Amino acid sequence: MKTLAHWMPAAFCAFLSYGALVMQIQLRSDSGAWKPAFYCFLPMCFIFVGIVTRAMHKELKDLRERLAALEQKKSGA
Repeated sequence: MKTLAHWMPAAFCAFLSYGALVMQIQLRSDSGAWKPAFYCFLPMCFIFVGIVTRAMHKELKDLRERLAALEQKKSGA
């Protein structure tokens, strides 16, 4: 499940781009009806990437703390 979380931002960006492309092709005119939804949801791509990156950073920090505690315990014993 954790592996899937890393791909969610990319999947959302692909879905958003695909939806905008389909809307543009179906309308067959440059009415721009798809633009508000595309530009309003675009920042969410960056938010999703930030959330996943922050979670990965927190996990790495926790692992480093655990490793340091184990090394300190090993050197103290």
